[in-house]
Formats: sequence, C-alpha cells, structure tokens
Amino acid sequence: VYNQSLTATMIEVNGPQKTEEILKGWVNNLSTDVFSDDIAVLEAINAGQCDVGIVNTYYYGRLHKQKPDLAVKLFWPNQSDRGVHVNLSGIGLTKYAPHPEAAKALVEWMTTPEAQTIFADTNQEFPANPSVAPSAEVASWGKFKADELPVEVAGKRQAEAIRMMDRAGWN
Repeated sequence: VYNQSLTATMIEVNGPQKTEEILKGWVNNLSTDVFSDDIAVLEAINAGQCDVGIVNTYYYGRLHKQKPDLAVKLFWPNQSDRGVHVNLSGIGLTKYAPHPEAAKALVEWMTTPEAQTIFADTNQEFPANPSVAPSAEVASWGKFKADELPVEVAGKRQAEAIRMMDRAGWN
C-alpha cells in the first residue's frame, strides 16, 4: 500500500503520463527484483547489492537499533519542490463499533502527548501530534519538508496507481 500511495500522489501532481514514465525508469534501473519488505531493501543497500531504495523511515529506525553500524543513511527527496511523500499511521472508529464511546475515548487518547510519545518512541515514527518531540533516534535523521497533499488523494487514485504499477512492471 505504501508504494501504491506514493504512486497515487505522483499521479495527482505529475499526471498519469509523467508518473508512468518515472515508474518505468525506476523499474528499468532495478539491480534486483522488487523486495517484499523495507527491511530487505535496507539490508540489500547495506550489503552493496543496490545503491538506493524507497523505504518507510520507521523500518530504518528499527534496523538501525539492531545494527548501529548500518551503512545506510536516509535521504529526503523533493525538498526543493513539494516535499517528501509521507505515509500515515491511522486510527478510526467504525460505524457499527459495539462500544462507540470506549472506541472514541481510545481515539482521543491516542492523540494525547502521552500516547503519541509511547507510540512514536516504540515504533520509531514521527509523532502525529505536533506538540510531541520525536525520539532522539528519529530527531537525529534531521528535519524535512513533507508533502502537504491531502491524504484522501492517495485513496482516490489507488486503483489507478495499482494498474499503472502493473503496467510498469513493478510487482
């Protein structure tokens, strides 16, 4: 879903033709098959199997904790343009939740500084609550400009992104 969402936002900003050209260029530049998970990408870069990959930062954080000498660094793309694509960890309340008040209380608690600190520190993620500072590990990665495209754009263009990725050979 992560790469599908990235592709969906690229379609919104760059248009379908340009995005498909970019995807085909990425696929043609692969040094190996597409990896099934981010840790495998990071380990391949660390081993010198490839030079660059697209990963979620929290996987980098988890691997870096296990391997402090990891020879991989993060790079924030699009900093002079729209900013780097950002995925979200979300929580929601379903219409038919059997205990809606308890569910609502959980959703509200998850946005508190206490919960955000626990969640962000445990998962090596950037906190969603802007009043909460990231962990020392996450802060060490530096500041970046985030893409401010509304998240619903990724959902709106998801099916189109999947078809385009298939055409480009990204599987």
